[in-house]
Amino acid sequence: MQTKERPHIVAYRTSLFVLVLFQVTIVALISSACSRPVDDDPVVFANGEELHGHWDDTNNGIATFKGIPFAAPPVAALRWRAPVANAPRPGPQKATGFAPACMQTDYMVVWYQEVAKSFGSESGTVGRPNGVSEDCLYLNVWSPLPGPDAHLPVMVWVHGGSNKGGWSYEPNYEGAQLAAKGVVVVTIAYRLGAFGFFSHPSLENGEGEPVANFGLLDVARAFQWVSENIESFGGDADNITLIGESAGAGNISDLVATRLAEESDYQRIILQSSASGLRERRTLANEQALGQHLVNSMGFEDTVTADELRSIPAEDLLAAYMNGLPGHYFNAVIDNLTMKVSPAETLRQVADTKLDVLTGTNADEWYMYIDENAGQADLEKSLEELAPDHVSDLLAKVSHLPDTRRAMDKIQTAQNMLCPSRYLAARITELGGQGFVYYFSRQRPGPGGVELGAYHGTEIPYVFDRHDDWLPTEDIDHDLTKAVMDYWVQFARSGNPNMPNRPQWPVYGGQDPMLMELGDTIGAIGPNDLELCKWLGPGHGDRANGQGTEE
Repeated sequence: MQTKERPHIVAYRTSLFVLVLFQVTIVALISSACSRPVDDDPVVFANGEELHGHWDDTNNGIATFKGIPFAAPPVAALRWRAPVANAPRPGPQKATGFAPACMQTDYMVVWYQEVAKSFGSESGTVGRPNGVSEDCLYLNVWSPLPGPDAHLPVMVWVHGGSNKGGWSYEPNYEGAQLAAKGVVVVTIAYRLGAFGFFSHPSLENGEGEPVANFGLLDVARAFQWVSENIESFGGDADNITLIGESAGAGNISDLVATRLAEESDYQRIILQSSASGLRERRTLANEQALGQHLVNSMGFEDTVTADELRSIPAEDLLAAYMNGLPGHYFNAVIDNLTMKVSPAETLRQVADTKLDVLTGTNADEWYMYIDENAGQADLEKSLEELAPDHVSDLLAKVSHLPDTRRAMDKIQTAQNMLCPSRYLAARITELGGQGFVYYFSRQRPGPGGVELGAYHGTEIPYVFDRHDDWLPTEDIDHDLTKAVMDYWVQFARSGNPNMPNRPQWPVYGGQDPMLMELGDTIGAIGPNDLELCKWLGPGHGDRANGQGTEE
């Protein structure tokens, strides 16, 4: 395996001077841009439109364009259809305000409120979307050097929220500080819940037209729009990295997996706490049956027509699935058109890839979601469901933890996020790409940090340098932010996070896989908790997990 990795190291060393020179040049250009007059709004011509943005309030060297449509509004006859290109709007268009979020309840707002309360803050201090609407397929762009000559790396952010909540401009996602590192940042929306992940037997959209996975297709459409138009904003259309967290990361891995076995425009992806990418998938028949159940619960007969379905008021549909499908995880399904096999099966079948992946998890992803009164019986029941043949093995692996809740967190984090992400990275490396894995262990100071640990989503402010006012933030957090941004941007630039003056990040794979800890200390460590993946991970027990075949 060392022989296989050696070309990556050689390429890195021989290009080191070029990377340093590139970084110095970009910093100089951005510093010059920061001193430009801000009386005139930035203007770009993209997708046949004249877009007038503004200079960012926190960094006046960054041009910001908000609320740009990347598809026609998916309403009326376009509900539950693949997204279609939007017609260019005539005349100058203001791109200075965020669009409404896709249809959703306060699910994500409440999540932020609960986290803020843990840190002693009032719930009203968290951000909210600019309303919600079914007309929601818009994106936002932050650029340090707008114009067709800059050719900067591009980072396209896909938000999380269990595919039923979230929006592209949550406070932690605003991209000015990240863009100041010399990249063009794009954040996108996609249809959520039953608007984006739904099907029904009555949906007959025409030969070869999808009848499911609309939210996933929105992400693909946004990527296409970015590929076609990002050069106008200073981006390099040949150097685009998709980056997402939780459900957003899962959607990215789904999208990339559908193209992994063929020539693809997807070169690099960053998956933070990916929540669903390697799970087994429902079929189109399953999705249609669920859709039929939902529609019947609203009083419609099985003979309902597609036109009748598309005439259901958006607010009624939202209420129906939030009330009628509690706990349902909205996700892409195998429809034999947009997804022919599961992503896990694609990884098993494909022979080679040029894809580069940076992925990882936080230390305590699941802890905040586990009942604080959980007992031993709950732990054993969970293990019976996850790995009935290895309950005693898994109990032994978590017996050192101080309480049952910590043990359940360890198991759930491993099964849902840690093991899949490490399997993916190892498999990509095995297939000829590069996989890099991180372990984010930084816990915020104070009682909130003790209560939540390194919780799900805690790494995001470090990626964007957007620490909420209610988050206790120390010098170590600012230092860690600089390191995370350096690694992420360098990966987007070159497909390898390594750079001068930072601890070296090994490629993940082989019999002795190494990963990067990002926390109070930063450096390469062994694959903690990987033993759990023998019984909880996809492809468990094989070499792609960094394990032998012994069960």
